[in-house]
Amino acid sequence: MKQSNQVAARIRTALAHRRLPLAVAILSAVAMLPALTGGWQFDDYFHRVTMLGYGDSKPIQVFVQYSDRAHNLSQIDYGTMPWWGSPNLHQAFLRYASTLTMMLDYRLWPNHPALMHLHSLLWLAAAVFVAALLYREVLGANWVAGLAALMYALDGAHAVPAAYLANRNALIACCFGFLSLLAFVRWRKYGRPRTRWLSVLMLAVSLSAGEMGLATAAYLFSYALTVDRDAIQARLMRLLPHGGVLAAWALIYKLGNFGSQGSGFYLDPLHDPLGFAGSFCRRAAFLLMGQWSPLPAELSMANAPGTSAFLHISIFSFAIAAIVAALFLPLILRDRIARFWGLGALLSLIPIAAVGPENRLLGFVGLGSMALLAQLTQFLFAPSSAASLPRLWRGLAWAATLLLLLLHLIAAPFLGIARIDYQATVSSRMERAMASVPSDARIASQDLLLINPPDHIYLVTAIWAVHRLEKLPMPRHMRALSSGGELEVTRVGPQSLRVRFPDGFFPTPISRYFRSQNDRFSAGQHLELPGLSIRVESLDARGDPAQVLYEFPLPLEYSSLRWMRWQDGVYVPWSPPALGQTEKLPAGRGIY
Repeated sequence: MKQSNQVAARIRTALAHRRLPLAVAILSAVAMLPALTGGWQFDDYFHRVTMLGYGDSKPIQVFVQYSDRAHNLSQIDYGTMPWWGSPNLHQAFLRYASTLTMMLDYRLWPNHPALMHLHSLLWLAAAVFVAALLYREVLGANWVAGLAALMYALDGAHAVPAAYLANRNALIACCFGFLSLLAFVRWRKYGRPRTRWLSVLMLAVSLSAGEMGLATAAYLFSYALTVDRDAIQARLMRLLPHGGVLAAWALIYKLGNFGSQGSGFYLDPLHDPLGFAGSFCRRAAFLLMGQWSPLPAELSMANAPGTSAFLHISIFSFAIAAIVAALFLPLILRDRIARFWGLGALLSLIPIAAVGPENRLLGFVGLGSMALLAQLTQFLFAPSSAASLPRLWRGLAWAATLLLLLLHLIAAPFLGIARIDYQATVSSRMERAMASVPSDARIASQDLLLINPPDHIYLVTAIWAVHRLEKLPMPRHMRALSSGGELEVTRVGPQSLRVRFPDGFFPTPISRYFRSQNDRFSAGQHLELPGLSIRVESLDARGDPAQVLYEFPLPLEYSSLRWMRWQDGVYVPWSPPALGQTEKLPAGRGIY
């Protein structure tokens, strides 16, 4: 017993060491070192096209993806956007601070992705370092702050931002957001006016790095509401300069036409408040599942709403959220610092719920979550703190806390490395798929017709980016005839195919990327593209296409039509069925 007490004392002393913030910052980068071998992945190819000047936009606009109707219609004509994509799709993100770091990469080492990833790891270390300083400032220079910092440093949610260059913006937004919080807390504790204005400046930089920076305001508001002791009006008045920054950012966002509209994957609370409100609880539960369990939030996107698998993962996520609430509620009710962390983490879910649920978005949520877990550990170790609570809760709290400590101290770094490995594996699947796309000289005079690609963004749109980067011949047009799922393809004429979609036209949430659920189809809807006429013949119960007629100006066997199907992870040649015949194509597994 004496020896175990000595070990515990040494651990507490180490966690309270003044150099621990630097140690955990270095540890976070070391834990994610496998990210150095990640290369370019997914959106990195699109960004690389822009940064190298091969695209039709300037490098500073690398996060402006779908800007106006005319541009979208030209992409639909060519095929980089699918025919079902909304002409009014708009995705433009205000991330200029992050863009500047990418431009620096392409100025210094444009062909060395390992150095770009090292750059990202430095941002991760900086964010963790500032988070550790913030924990010490709020929780005190003790082992509780050290435990929170250690768990945050090892959090597996850092894996994708560290390994995915396109997601570096999350690390930068967190770093400057945490600096804003640290400066604000120090101003309130020590009364130094300079730190107040530093907090305001850092909030502005965080917002310019990415929309995630809005979560900074969640913690600022939470601190004023729960930690400050003055009248509520005085507390909120102190945030007026920060409110001015938020107002200026919102004005720039509006005048600059930033935001997302028309997508079923990205939601814009300002343009579609009802749609966002309807999705928030479900997405928030998935994000909490990703934060507090070994299952990543991305599992929510593996199946379409309405399926039994989606129902099961939804029930599990809400159960996790309920357990977490029951676990921390006694602590939050008793401790105003715990209320600060809890409310901040909860409010920081709002901006990230505008995107499909993914663990890579949890940087701000993890900040408060790790502090809460460290405080709960202290709460349970202090005999007088939890003595008045029911014995059943104490037993469950001990078991849950032990499991969570094991998850976030032991399993988390391995889960992070596994996530980096999975990300690299999926990226290699995309590269393998791209290698199977025809690149012979004939393709330049042919329409590439893909009957069943399971994903459009990374298996169709990416063809254009990869071919541009590798200077390969481009298809005359690209045409995807479905967005995944099982198909029934019937030859109804020498020049026409009728396609039915037994699994639904949008079998997964990501398949709705290019069209919002609010953008309805209509029976008989007709679209004319170069070399292809499309008619939606009937709709299913969800209002999506149930049957579509594709008509070509030439017989389907004509040499200018290059037919391919998705099979076993690659594209292979395909021939349309004979006249009057039907071919069933099973749902193919995509790269995920």
